[in-house]
Amino acid sequence: MAPPIYVKGGQWTNVEDQILRAAVSKYGLTQWARVASLLPKKTAKQAKARWNEYLNPSIKKDDWSPEEDEKLLGLVKLLPNQWRSISPIMGRTPTQCVDRYQQLLDRAIGNKDEDEELDDLKLSGHGIETLPALGNAFESLPSRPDLEDMDEDELEMLSEAKARLANTVGKKAKRKERERMLQENRRITLLEKRRDLKASGVRMSLELRNKKKRNDFDYNADIPHEHAPPPGLYDTTGEDAVNDRERLSFQERVKFKGVDAPEEKVKKPKSDGGDERAKKRQRQELSDAAKLFSDAADQDLKRRKLVLPAPGTTQRTEERVKEAALEASLGSLRSKEDLGSKKRLSEPMQKSSMKRLREFIKSMFSKIPPPKNNIEPKLPQIDKTIEAFAAGLDNDEDLEDLDLKPEQFRSLASIRGLTVPNPHLLKEIDPNLSEAEKAIAADFQALIKADYKQSVDTTYDAASITPLKPADQKNVLSLIDIELKNSKQEKLPPSDFSLPKTKEAKAKVLQAINDLHEASDNLDAHIDRRSAEYNGLAREKYDAIVNLAEQLVDENQNVAILQKVLDLEEISLEERSAQLHDLVESVDLARSEVEL
Repeated sequence: MAPPIYVKGGQWTNVEDQILRAAVSKYGLTQWARVASLLPKKTAKQAKARWNEYLNPSIKKDDWSPEEDEKLLGLVKLLPNQWRSISPIMGRTPTQCVDRYQQLLDRAIGNKDEDEELDDLKLSGHGIETLPALGNAFESLPSRPDLEDMDEDELEMLSEAKARLANTVGKKAKRKERERMLQENRRITLLEKRRDLKASGVRMSLELRNKKKRNDFDYNADIPHEHAPPPGLYDTTGEDAVNDRERLSFQERVKFKGVDAPEEKVKKPKSDGGDERAKKRQRQELSDAAKLFSDAADQDLKRRKLVLPAPGTTQRTEERVKEAALEASLGSLRSKEDLGSKKRLSEPMQKSSMKRLREFIKSMFSKIPPPKNNIEPKLPQIDKTIEAFAAGLDNDEDLEDLDLKPEQFRSLASIRGLTVPNPHLLKEIDPNLSEAEKAIAADFQALIKADYKQSVDTTYDAASITPLKPADQKNVLSLIDIELKNSKQEKLPPSDFSLPKTKEAKAKVLQAINDLHEASDNLDAHIDRRSAEYNGLAREKYDAIVNLAEQLVDENQNVAILQKVLDLEEISLEERSAQLHDLVESVDLARSEVEL
């Protein structure tokens, strides 16, 4: 076994890691010599290696996945013993890659006592990577915890690092701060001398030597050209005490640490050639306006075929009007991208642009064609049979003029608007009837089917009724009138209608009752289900309302408690403020007595 190698500093401690992190945050990742100057036991290379191998937050320290193991084995075959090249590809440190590869080798070999000649996966070569690990790579190992009683050298290292890292101000900033404080002290000293001289009756200036300027304003004591504001509608006497307290606090703060340094005003360079850019922009706008008017004139000269648009303004027209209005109103206003030029158009230029805009809008409106009021009344189509029956069927010549097709014929019942019965519900013709009654029943059913096809369902299969000629229809009506007049029976015969009592009728009634019962059960079940859902929702809403009410009560109690605490705090605050005011007044009084 090779002898151990001495490494400067040995294992890293927790204090050294914390100092290294703070130094990197201040000096960066390039000044490793300055970082190492805070660590007496470590070199710059060791500090850099410690950061790159262990302390860098971007290092992955989680477990290896099978995909990463497979990728590592593939890279080892392509780049044997080149761990510095493999580590950035894997996103891990070289030490992690070597340790993981060794673990994979041990897992693949299984038994360490086997013959080494059978082990073809071991690290090969004459480099240092092939040698067994000696445990000297302290940069990749966890830090050693601190001892309860730290050594004197560690305490000294820690105190020096705190002092150096806490110093965030450079020499120039310190010098500027010192000069500012000296200037402020000099100003305060001059003010005190002037106040003492003024109290003793000597009124003179300590800085102004010229007799002509002695009657000028004293900017340190007075306010030049002061105009006292007139009394307003509201009482401001309560603000005087606040102003006095703020003034005293400001004076105390100035005496303690001085006035803050004024911020340096950054002078913006003046833009060269601003007038030339403005003139160029104005010429460009004038050329655009001329192009717009020339396009409008070309449209007038072309005189194309008139195509009337839909009533109302289109989106394109609105956009053009908006653009013209924007160009006319803004004119040559400068945008934010212009180099600080804020010149606006003069008043005559704006008036001329508005005049051109009005002329442009008038020309656009003049192109709108005049409206056309061509109204053609359209009369509704009236059925010829309705007209004939409305006339009473008295004029034979008019009836002969009616040329009705079988598809256009409608019965008198349909014309009167009576409901057409369903042909499927018609009963079969009773065979016991006479031939005349059978013929009447057949014609009656045929008439119902024809009316049903014509008025209700056009897809129903039924034959059309051939209309009677006017002469035949007149003869039929006259025969009906004669028969009614010759009839001796003045009243209708009594009705002998009775409900059927057959088994089929009973079965139909029972089936209808069963259907109604099933429908009723289904409706009851549906109503029960929906009522259960509604009851559940109502219960949830009720519980939510109860919870919210309880929360509201709790919040009201909390608000009342906090309001009470606030009132007590305000009372105590006023008392403490009064005590502090008394204390400040006593201090000022004592200070004035001492100065006098």
